[in-house]
Amino acid sequence: MNKSSIYLIHGFTASSKANWFPWLKEQMKNKGFALIIPDMPNTDDPHLVPWLQKLDESVSKINENTIFIGHSLGCITTLRFILKKSISIKGAILVSGFMDKNPMEIQKEGLNEFMSGEIDIEKVRSLIPHRVMLTAVDDDIVPMEATKKMADKLDARLIILDKGGHFIDRDGFTEFPEVAALLEELISDEE
Repeated sequence: MNKSSIYLIHGFTASSKANWFPWLKEQMKNKGFALIIPDMPNTDDPHLVPWLQKLDESVSKINENTIFIGHSLGCITTLRFILKKSISIKGAILVSGFMDKNPMEIQKEGLNEFMSGEIDIEKVRSLIPHRVMLTAVDDDIVPMEATKKMADKLDARLIILDKGGHFIDRDGFTEFPEVAALLEELISDEE
């Protein structure tokens, strides 16, 4: 059996040590899986090309057992990376994601690079067979509607939580059992 490789791509202003990421890494370690969380470059003023280059350096194993978790800006980054690689993976769990336009109050030229250029939706669907998205009604950074639009476009299963905000430290998210459960579901799919 080929074990899943799991990668978590964080978002704008975050790092591998932020939010619920260290907790999830520990949960996976306890189950015998390595969760790799690359620290993306220049997170206060992100640009698409350096972020994709960082993933090229950090994602060593990518195949039909690979699972990606994206948070916020990490969601569109994940899609662009998978399209660039053009390799089928097992699935993606996308939290507070958005595409097409930046729905955040903060508008920076670099952020908009992630949205510019078409995304081949059909190809995304074929390369990522299992697609799940999570959002919260009270997300004050990426409005629920933006995540819902992305889920509709990707034909992804959408989970809407009543509370959670943007699922970051200040919202009380240092653990995220819902993501751990979704990951378990994907992993247990393995024959």
